[in-house]
Amino acid sequence: MAHNRDKYETRTVQHERQAAKGATTMPDFDSARRETIRYHDELYSNVELGEKGTWLERPHRLIFDALHLLPNNRPVIAYDLGAGVGRHVVPMLKHLPDGSHVYAIDLLDTAVQQLETLAPTSGTTRLHAHQQDLTSVEFVSDVDLIFAFSAIEHLPSVTAVRQLLTKARISLREGGVIALGVIVDRYEIDSAGKPRPALIESGLSSRDVNEILTDTLHELRPVTTNAGRAEIDEERDGESYTLASTLITYIGRLDREPHRRPR
Repeated sequence: MAHNRDKYETRTVQHERQAAKGATTMPDFDSARRETIRYHDELYSNVELGEKGTWLERPHRLIFDALHLLPNNRPVIAYDLGAGVGRHVVPMLKHLPDGSHVYAIDLLDTAVQQLETLAPTSGTTRLHAHQQDLTSVEFVSDVDLIFAFSAIEHLPSVTAVRQLLTKARISLREGGVIALGVIVDRYEIDSAGKPRPALIESGLSSRDVNEILTDTLHELRPVTTNAGRAEIDEERDGESYTLASTLITYIGRLDREPHRRPR
């Protein structure tokens, strides 16, 4: 299986429209969830954290932008949802003040076990690694950072995404930050160049995410919101194909005077 780093390019409008027409044949949730588990199990078994030429080579810059917004004079509470083997947990543990608590949540028990082995242990920051479905996550109170990269699109529905982000928002303390990297508008291009629906649980669109962020996180002040097209070459069941998508990155902060939606 290939795990090349994302290449940001613009796909043709024709491909996107053809993929949208195939939405009626979107895979069911169970099939998509099995593919998610298979893909990540295979990835974590064959690719090491930090391995060059893979998307585990380095953390996404979003985590450093988020960490920069946190206080450095006291311990903080941080979450990584969909933590995997620690691509973004490791920077948290290295850069957060001593005495901080990092909650790393992932669906795969094998990933959690690897994370506990790989995570740095210097300092007094404590790691709490848990195998858990994101639909059942309950946050502690007074959270400083909730980070989720390529995670919430694996929830079963738009409703489930809204519920998770609402709980995340309620848990924040003043100055708390929510940072998201969401892969949307995802479709596959087979070896003949024909687009088809991707195996993804909720199949979020850019419009879905924009509406969800507006409705659930309107009290947060947007610090940054960006979107870029991405393509990556993959292989499944002996077939090579291209996975095309849009990556939306968002950071919002709960200020002392919360940002309000205009009436």
